[in-house]
Amino acid sequence: MSADSVGERACLRRYSKLPVWVVEDHQEVLPYIYRAIGSKHLPASNISFVHFDSHPDLLIPVNMPADTVFDKETLFGELSIENWIMPAVYAGHFSHVLWLHPTWAQQIREGKHHFLVGRDTSTTTIRVTSTDHYFLSDGLYVTEDQLENQKPLQLDVIMVKPYKLCNNQEENDAVSSAKKPKLALEDAENTASTNCDSYSEGLEKDTVTRKKGQTCLEQSRPCFSESQECQTTVSTGEILEILKKGDAFVLDIDLDFFSVKNPFKEMFTQEEYKILQELYQFKKRDTNLTEVSFICFFCVLSVNISNNIL
Repeated sequence: MSADSVGERACLRRYSKLPVWVVEDHQEVLPYIYRAIGSKHLPASNISFVHFDSHPDLLIPVNMPADTVFDKETLFGELSIENWIMPAVYAGHFSHVLWLHPTWAQQIREGKHHFLVGRDTSTTTIRVTSTDHYFLSDGLYVTEDQLENQKPLQLDVIMVKPYKLCNNQEENDAVSSAKKPKLALEDAENTASTNCDSYSEGLEKDTVTRKKGQTCLEQSRPCFSESQECQTTVSTGEILEILKKGDAFVLDIDLDFFSVKNPFKEMFTQEEYKILQELYQFKKRDTNLTEVSFICFFCVLSVNISNNIL
């Protein structure tokens, strides 16, 4: 941590009460974060962002000029629910994003990702150097030498498995059971049993010792083969240690972390949905292909989609 960073952290103001903002669309929280930065309650840089969501929300407005991030009123009008975090990264505010997701969300490979976010010199838009499928499939990847005003980003992708909560919950239930009406207690026990059973598959393979009173979260190590299963455990204590390395952190909890549905399955028939899946699926080419090959592949893909539409 630099001397300037330490000085800025020491000068930050403190809220008398922890502020909580509730919004409808995800991107609507960004003005409150910017307001906290402007009022010196948050630092202007080195903020960690803890994001509980079924979706990463880490896309980028495809055609938005990168310099738009320095005009906040224009910026807020350009953002949507899926692309509001990365502009704040490019603006220099967020340096570390922790995406904690439920088991059914698999958009980005688990593990630690280190890449650059910057201004593409050819299009003047925001782009990244990450080759994860999530960014490649949206055409957001460029090589490092194409980026200016580069900002490094650490992205930790961590899976939260609900069955980890059940073991500690049993201890809490045992302590307070005498105070609960019998009917309510039976309902609670049935619910806990159902939740634990539904996630019991593979539990016997988990050889990691869980710390008492501490939730453990699953995080996969970087896998170089799609058939590999490499999982380790990240405890809440370790996450807190990570957050201490930043000057401040913002906790973002989206309700679709707990439940989410696919609206396209309601809009289209099963046959139509299958056609959409085939049209919009993305398969990364062999890893030995050059970066130029990636770019050419996107050109061909764009032409094919345009021809199908026309």
